[in-house]
Amino acid sequence: MLIKAILLFLAVALPALVIIKSSGFSTKRLQLFLVFAGAYLFAMTIIHLIPDLFYSKEDPFSLGLYILLGFFLQKIIENFTSGVEHGHVHQHANFSVTYLLIALSLHSFLEGSILTDSLHSHHVTDAEHAQSSSPKILLGIIMHKIPAAIALMALLLYKMSSKAKAYMLILVFALASPLGLFTGEFLSNGHVLPEKYMIIFFAVVAGSFLQISTTIFIETDPNHKLNWQRFGVSVFGAMSAVLAQVLI
Repeated sequence: MLIKAILLFLAVALPALVIIKSSGFSTKRLQLFLVFAGAYLFAMTIIHLIPDLFYSKEDPFSLGLYILLGFFLQKIIENFTSGVEHGHVHQHANFSVTYLLIALSLHSFLEGSILTDSLHSHHVTDAEHAQSSSPKILLGIIMHKIPAAIALMALLLYKMSSKAKAYMLILVFALASPLGLFTGEFLSNGHVLPEKYMIIFFAVVAGSFLQISTTIFIETDPNHKLNWQRFGVSVFGAMSAVLAQVLI
């Protein structure tokens, strides 16, 4: 668990530091990486997270409703983040740093919480499956967080005169996912909440992943005209998730 927390923290802290030290970054490369990460996250949600949910004994209809709830909850969060979690950099926008950080940290906290191993298994005999499933999801979250960290750092540097202060705020954001991971482990392994509520929480986060990844796809082709380069990258991202599911 500690290794996961460190990786989640570094996935934000290191890219932000690179932005401070460099004179700029390639927007095109960032977008392509974002497409790959979005495709991976979308595929992993479809072929792993959601099937794992319906493997539980909970009512399928109720689980579907909670997935929808998570989808629209993430849409509300996006209203305060201006799409930073999608890698967007709107330097012209008038935004509140406080609201932005709160919304992004909530989003990041939910991401970290879904990495709790016990959430991926609903029976004792499935412990081995739970241990093997979490790294695949961790990889998707890390890839998703890198462009988000770059976009947030660019926004904070635009808004603030002090690079040190901007980076301190980035570190606050970087701590949100590890905190979510530790909280999820405590609530699950400490039996603070019944298993039913942990599964509901899992469903809500799965819905938020669907919203994030599908939004990336929609924005990739805003005019409904296929960009073959981005399409190829998205297929590669999805196939990478499939291979991870089969091989890991």
